[in-house]
Amino acid sequence: MKHMDFFRGGRFIGKTVVVTGGGTGIGKRIAKDLYDEGAFVHILGRRSEKLLEARKEAFSASTVSNVADDGRFFCHKCDVSDDRRVGEVFDRIRDSTGPARGLVNCAAINPSRNRIAETVLEDWRATLEVNLTGAFNCCKAAVEQMLAGGGGSIVNISSVGGLKAFRTRTSYNASKFGMIGLTESLALDYARENIRANAVCPGYVATELTAPLFEKMGEEGFEALVEAHAMGRLGRPEEISRAVLFLLSEEASFITGVALPVDGGYLLKG
Repeated sequence: MKHMDFFRGGRFIGKTVVVTGGGTGIGKRIAKDLYDEGAFVHILGRRSEKLLEARKEAFSASTVSNVADDGRFFCHKCDVSDDRRVGEVFDRIRDSTGPARGLVNCAAINPSRNRIAETVLEDWRATLEVNLTGAFNCCKAAVEQMLAGGGGSIVNISSVGGLKAFRTRTSYNASKFGMIGLTESLALDYARENIRANAVCPGYVATELTAPLFEKMGEEGFEALVEAHAMGRLGRPEEISRAVLFLLSEEASFITGVALPVDGGYLLKG
């Protein structure tokens, strides 16, 4: 294929990789970096306009392609909590660029910042449906293709809140702890079939999604949050992406079942 001429050493040349929540924040950066390393990138999300914006940004920022569309970046409107829709999308992905060899579960919501007594059941269910059931649905669909295609790698984006609970985050904590349990289960069940599963647990990262939260904290609250990280700063999306791409790649071929904090020392100070 002509597009192969653009790459020198890309780790994902010719591989199909799926990124949920790929239209915003960390997921958008992961998708862009995968594209730069030669992957056929498929991003999933609920808002078509955000997916298309991410695709356009990946093309405009690309270091390997000088064409507007080289046929390697695909957008799929999909609510990952809908197992039927997930199945349809993964079938379309397989038919267009081949079976998934990589999956990054980034899609997440956090509608309830409350203790359990103030957490309404609707928010609890919505959080678990997207953050955990959504990851389950996509892992199941991806594993079926990986088994048929000779293996693959899954990276679930959990959180430092999946390793040590945040205050007033009942639903979110449960979903992110659950993602680590899901990851370990996958790693055990499929290690002999060349399918690896790992989790990345970011600390606080500066993105367009977290900016409103930081503003609500006020200057004093924001400074305290920054100081809660041993490195004295927040993370950047590209720093999370580098860890994810490493775990997806063959460079991490003997790593599975790991929950890796990428948190600037947040857990050390917690």
